Amino acid sequence: MGKAISGLVLVLIIYLASSAPPMATGVPSTPQRVFYLAASGTLSSLRPSGPCATCVTNITASPTTFSLPTALQNVATVNGPIIFSLLIDWKGNTSNIVPVTLGVAFSYRFPGQSSWTNTNSTPQQRISPGASNITIAIPMSSTPLIESSSIAIELVATSVPRNAAIELQWGSSTAQSRVIVPMSDYQGLFPANTISVLDRFGTAQPYFYLDAAPPNNVVVVKAFVVSALGIAEIQQGRINMTIHAPGGLPVKGGTNETMNLATLTPPYELIGSWAYLPNSTQGTYVVHIDMVDSQGNVVYRFQGQGPSGTFGLVPPGFVPFPYNLLPYFVVAGVGGIGAVGGVFYYRRRSKSYLAPFGHFNTLTAGEIDGGTVSIEGNTGSGKTILSEQLMFEDLKRGRPCIFVSTSDFPSNVRSGMKSMGLDVKGYEQSGLLTFVDGYSAEAGQESTEKFSVPSIGDLTTLGMKISSSLLPQRSKGTSLYFDSLVPLASKTKPESIVSFVQSIGAKMKGIGGKAVFTLGPSVDAMVQKQLEDMSDCVVQMEAFEERGVRRRRLKIAKLRARRHQEGWNVFAIEDGKGIIFYSKKPKT
Repeated sequence: MGKAISGLVLVLIIYLASSAPPMATGVPSTPQRVFYLAASGTLSSLRPSGPCATCVTNITASPTTFSLPTALQNVATVNGPIIFSLLIDWKGNTSNIVPVTLGVAFSYRFPGQSSWTNTNSTPQQRISPGASNITIAIPMSSTPLIESSSIAIELVATSVPRNAAIELQWGSSTAQSRVIVPMSDYQGLFPANTISVLDRFGTAQPYFYLDAAPPNNVVVVKAFVVSALGIAEIQQGRINMTIHAPGGLPVKGGTNETMNLATLTPPYELIGSWAYLPNSTQGTYVVHIDMVDSQGNVVYRFQGQGPSGTFGLVPPGFVPFPYNLLPYFVVAGVGGIGAVGGVFYYRRRSKSYLAPFGHFNTLTAGEIDGGTVSIEGNTGSGKTILSEQLMFEDLKRGRPCIFVSTSDFPSNVRSGMKSMGLDVKGYEQSGLLTFVDGYSAEAGQESTEKFSVPSIGDLTTLGMKISSSLLPQRSKGTSLYFDSLVPLASKTKPESIVSFVQSIGAKMKGIGGKAVFTLGPSVDAMVQKQLEDMSDCVVQMEAFEERGVRRRRLKIAKLRARRHQEGWNVFAIEDGKGIIFYSKKPKT
């Protein structure tokens, strides 16, 4: 740490490692995190209990260190003043009592730096013989810390009389030396203000039918959470879900319900559910999520910000309107798509028809046979299902495919596709489809796939696995589907991602296939721009809210060397059918 501070020193070193900081939405005040001095020079969030005969340290003229036992997993902001409450015991010579200098410092160091930034004070304080409770406050302004920063808090005692000693007591129910650190932004949703509303099959849904019979009347809420203090905060704290009805009141069976932890690696996946009754109020419902840490602090509040926090309960037969135009009238009956026309909506002189996924080829003026394709969009916009349906179309035409899964287990990808009417079992058995598992190891699970990687950040190994999965006898025309690039953003350098995409894209193009990558808004803007520049096709997707109902749309933002339809195209996602487009022309 460089120069030692004269006086009594306690060191708290905090390492921060994660990506985007969450926003502590709606939290009324800065949480006061208490760290208790514990065994082996550590700091613990747990209050000590019972006796501890060995929890005594002689701190006379010598710094003593207590640190968090594990690295923090997210950025944080320290908002001072930092308060020390220490149990000090004077031992030995009591004939010469003089003021003892107590030096206190708070230090932080950004990653890659060798020197520390110090904020310190050195008050003089008289310590009487025997045990004393000493309270010291370090004034501090708000200090945001970037990822992988280090924090240190130091104290040291000098000017101690000869034959006397100052002891620090801690770690028992009667001696609870501790440090109180005002800290914010250390826990929240990832990405910020984003959740998913799903049906029981795990498919994102903007609305649910009131006549749905159990178990189809279940609304599932999924959230990904980051915590600077690790999984213990999630397990020992509470993350509660409350669903508010159109009138604003919490619903029965969905009020302050504790969400269940589904994964053990960050960002932590949490799941909540609510079973609604057929007599529930029709309209838009809003999801609230409150996070309470292990010490009872409310650290984050999500109150339905943005389209991801709402869903609709609608009457039987309801189909979402494709455009923001009123009034609409359903002219044909709600049912399957007819040979000519099918279902359409009428507003004065305009009509919109429901068209199956093949309508995508109309937007692109034919199939996308080769090159690099980037599919961009916010959470819930349908990026994954679009890539899966494009792959399924390739498989139906007898073209080999590789699916790299970095956001979910391959088994979940298979079951999700099957629920959309895209059963790939036969194609796997015939050798046309191969999965590369980039998720299991990150989730702490052993992969059951033939091809897998121990770390998604190891792009060299990942590239080798992709090459190994190519069938030597029929590699020509193979296409790669990579869902998604988002997990790579926190594991490797931006320039490495660009280089990897460029290399894989060129390889697939060289054998007459294509490389399709999905990416979300958390990918660095410069990386996204470079990917767009190198891509042969860019598809932009968006989930948005319209009149209280979440909708989706896409557009072909770029298609090299081919005329294509421009502008947004509204679509829906239906079980057993996947993506259904709203077309201005009937399917003939």
